[in-house]
Amino acid sequence: MSKKPKRALVLGCGAVAGAAWMIPALVQIRQQLDWNPEEADIFIGTSVGAVLVSLMAGGVSLNDLIASQEENLIDSKYRNIWNHDKDSGSWYPPLPTFKFTAKNLYKKMRRGELSSLTGWIGLLPQGGFDMTSFVKLIDRVKNKEGKDKSWVGHSDCWLVAVDNESGERIAFGRDKHELPSLDISQAVCASYAVPGWCPPITINNRTYIDGGVVSPCSVDMLVDTDVDEVILLVPMASTNPDQSLSWFNKIERKVRKGMTKIVDKEVALLKGAGKKVIRIEPTAEDLKAFGYNMMDPRRRRGVYKTSQVTSPTNVHKAILMGLNT
Repeated sequence: MSKKPKRALVLGCGAVAGAAWMIPALVQIRQQLDWNPEEADIFIGTSVGAVLVSLMAGGVSLNDLIASQEENLIDSKYRNIWNHDKDSGSWYPPLPTFKFTAKNLYKKMRRGELSSLTGWIGLLPQGGFDMTSFVKLIDRVKNKEGKDKSWVGHSDCWLVAVDNESGERIAFGRDKHELPSLDISQAVCASYAVPGWCPPITINNRTYIDGGVVSPCSVDMLVDTDVDEVILLVPMASTNPDQSLSWFNKIERKVRKGMTKIVDKEVALLKGAGKKVIRIEPTAEDLKAFGYNMMDPRRRRGVYKTSQVTSPTNVHKAILMGLNT
């Protein structure tokens, strides 16, 4: 009898559109691998990916996530905890503050210590979005008792954020000794602290912003682990992007190109360590559904429906490539 592979599920940043795209892809992973993503040995989430892995690691089923996207939660205990049209916010950012998100990141970029993308993002204003809806959502899946009662029961649920002073990534949940001092709701908010949109989050006297500022998925954090296979969903990477004529879309695609290069490097490190990587990213059809604003809740339904159409073939190709190379 062959040994069951140890698998990690890594969900990248991508905001409202990214979540809507990832869920049909997860359905196809479940069907085509005959494996339930809820049973991942390690979860890693960045930004909206942190929201999804926290829910899954906390006991929310993939079927519940599907029902939420389809607004059909009649028989679910989670039916009253998220309103896609209100809780995700508007398609435009709320009035920002007059403070920089992370001015020190710009200074480090000028010294050649950080990428230009990370550095310039640091000069965006701190956002003013109220994260209360996210806190209430994640509070529902926390442990209710035990020493890590402010985390989830899964032994390896890692949520990636960026220290806004040093620019270093941190995976909340990886260091088990820190769990008693962490609150998973705050860790999710830190990982989702989109510059210019959401406020930075302070945890244990350090301030953090969206993990996607440095890497769209931080899958390289698995290099030194004992996982055999990595299931990677990256809404903000596109090896084969569409050809858009819109200037707004062109700007988004340029950012996406830079993020794709980061993912390429991280995946190469994993393969160099002998791990299989099933890398799934949006198709050209998905990108058209995304548009240029991944935060826009008005596009969510269209993105979800498009992913239902594209994911069967997209995931099949990714599995063939990932397990045979």
